[in-house]
Amino acid sequence: MEPVFVASAILLSILIIVSYYVTNGIGTMGAPMRQFALFLMNKAPVGLVDLFKDEPGSGSRTWIKYGAGWFLLATICGFIGIWHKYDPTALDSLASIGWSYDDGSALADFTTAVMGISFTYLLVGGCLVAVSRTANNRLASEANASMVALLYTASMMFSLILIPIIFRFVDISDEQNIRDLITLMTTYVVSSLLFTALLMNVLATYSTRAEGTTSITAWFLIMAIVAKLVGSLYHVFGEATDNTQMVWLSERVLDGWVPLALMFALAYHVIPHAAKAPVWSGSLLNVNMVLLFVTVPPFFMTEANAGELLQNVGALLLTFSILPLFAGAINLLATASANSGNILKNPGALSATLAMFLLPIFAVGSYFTSMDILTGTDKMLTMSSTLDDGFMFTVGGLMMVSTIFASYPLASGNQLEDSSRANLAVWFILFGGLASVITMLIGGFTEIAVSDSGVEDAVASSLGFYLTASALFYLVPIASIMAILVLIRTGNSSNKIEEIGQEITDIDV
Repeated sequence: MEPVFVASAILLSILIIVSYYVTNGIGTMGAPMRQFALFLMNKAPVGLVDLFKDEPGSGSRTWIKYGAGWFLLATICGFIGIWHKYDPTALDSLASIGWSYDDGSALADFTTAVMGISFTYLLVGGCLVAVSRTANNRLASEANASMVALLYTASMMFSLILIPIIFRFVDISDEQNIRDLITLMTTYVVSSLLFTALLMNVLATYSTRAEGTTSITAWFLIMAIVAKLVGSLYHVFGEATDNTQMVWLSERVLDGWVPLALMFALAYHVIPHAAKAPVWSGSLLNVNMVLLFVTVPPFFMTEANAGELLQNVGALLLTFSILPLFAGAINLLATASANSGNILKNPGALSATLAMFLLPIFAVGSYFTSMDILTGTDKMLTMSSTLDDGFMFTVGGLMMVSTIFASYPLASGNQLEDSSRANLAVWFILFGGLASVITMLIGGFTEIAVSDSGVEDAVASSLGFYLTASALFYLVPIASIMAILVLIRTGNSSNKIEEIGQEITDIDV
């Protein structure tokens, strides 16, 4: 049997077991396990956790603040990347300090990594706000959550920035293998330890919810963290044993399941809360929750490099992956329509609603390009990366500013300040991200059409398309700056939210 099938069965079994016990509890062992988790979170590492505040909301605010900083860096790198496709010599003046710009792949990889970090920070921070609201409006250990956020940034900065700098000035034998090993350990092993601590915090918090209540957001968040931990383990094992199937499976989990689960986790809190209406359809919710974790998402696809059986199964699961995405998006859009007036007045809820509107569109586009890559055809490789990056900067960007505009005020206890600027940031991300993606796709289709035309001496230049796309995408970095300004003003606001301090649960289905 193919190793990927065994690994998939183990992963699904773990998710089913975790889901069962999250929903039904662990009986009399619940209280002792929670006390043990609290002991670990508040005492380890000794002395370090005491440096952080343990006041309500501080942990969630820390995650959101770090995420906002990473988001700004990601959008700036995204703009530079598109501009360099137009003018590859734009940064040649930095050669005197050691800059060497290759074909753009290094910057593209860095941008993707930074965007993933900012996405994780902001959406996890928003979900932590929702989880704390199911308990006593605080996490089991706010200090531990803040410590994990700091250590995660330190580990990612070491992996993405310090390691390249160190190896630029250190000349050792077998440099590439050592560098890859250090990066692998930092990116996957260390981050897994940190997210294990975060999972303990979420479980300890969720266990104190009122009897008979549930939280869709908490369920999605827990499944996302568990999937991330198992996916990271699979990636390390696959790289260590040169098992390409395990690496491919880990990429589908880490680049597909985890981001989508976090998106839906946040959306199922922000939209019903703003609309003050229950989730529209329980059936669509079940389809969304179940099928998401048994299909192959269409985003960030890589070639399977396996036998015909695995390719056929992967293609089938890739086709079915559209169903949970459409089910979740339709369900949330219908929920928002129940009170569209409140949605329009809330920049965070508006941003999440627009993200759910765009999600099916990007899913359909990515489905066709991903099928091309999965089967090894690779005729649409450039357009696939364009759609993937556009998905993260547009749909992901909207969800990230939704955290800043909807969840951060709840965590800080202050009302959102400067709503007009927040609304403008939302529309900047929508227009800038979507228009730049469409422009680059037109350029990509033009190149393919010319190359397939068979006309001799026919040359298609996409430089004009990249120039236009970079100008349009410039709105996204501006929006990130505006979002940070709104976050700062909200954090310093003296206008308090009345419901802060009360125990609030998610709206029932």
